[in-house]
Amino acid sequence: MKIEGENGITLNTWGGQHFHKLYPLANNPAITKNLKDSFPQPYTLHDARFWIEHNIKFNPPQNFAIEKDGTLVGAIGIHKGENELRTNMELGFWLGEQFWGQGIATEAVKLFVPYLFKNFEVLRVFATVYDFNVPCMRVLQKAGFEEEAILKGGFIKNGTVGDIFQFVKLREDYL
Repeated sequence: MKIEGENGITLNTWGGQHFHKLYPLANNPAITKNLKDSFPQPYTLHDARFWIEHNIKFNPPQNFAIEKDGTLVGAIGIHKGENELRTNMELGFWLGEQFWGQGIATEAVKLFVPYLFKNFEVLRVFATVYDFNVPCMRVLQKAGFEEEAILKGGFIKNGTVGDIFQFVKLREDYL
């Protein structure tokens, strides 16, 4: 499946063509510092293979490769809430460092959220951002997300405690 946007930005389902492109792009501590600790570092070919094979089973797809002009530049996806939180989806995304500051992430989020509301029974899509990741906050704001909460002392990463900023986009605001 492919979702096409502007300026050569597309969201593509993960496949074999991504194996040898994903791990060198994702294996960067500058990316990892902005993501949850579950994101592997170092990021290996084995991690890339596991991720791609894991995502092939979802229908409709929940995670996509972000491409610009046919080149893999990052990833975007969701984690579905369960039980009483089943109407929630947590959004996550990252770009290779060389692609930061080009508007790619904003375009990817703008493409992805309508797809989520169309294909899933979800009432809200939210994203959490570490307090030091101001560029990510700007991406979400430009994509129409609203700041919903600040979780004081909400994370510890590399021995530092900080605040988590939570942003949300509601189905009712999208429709």
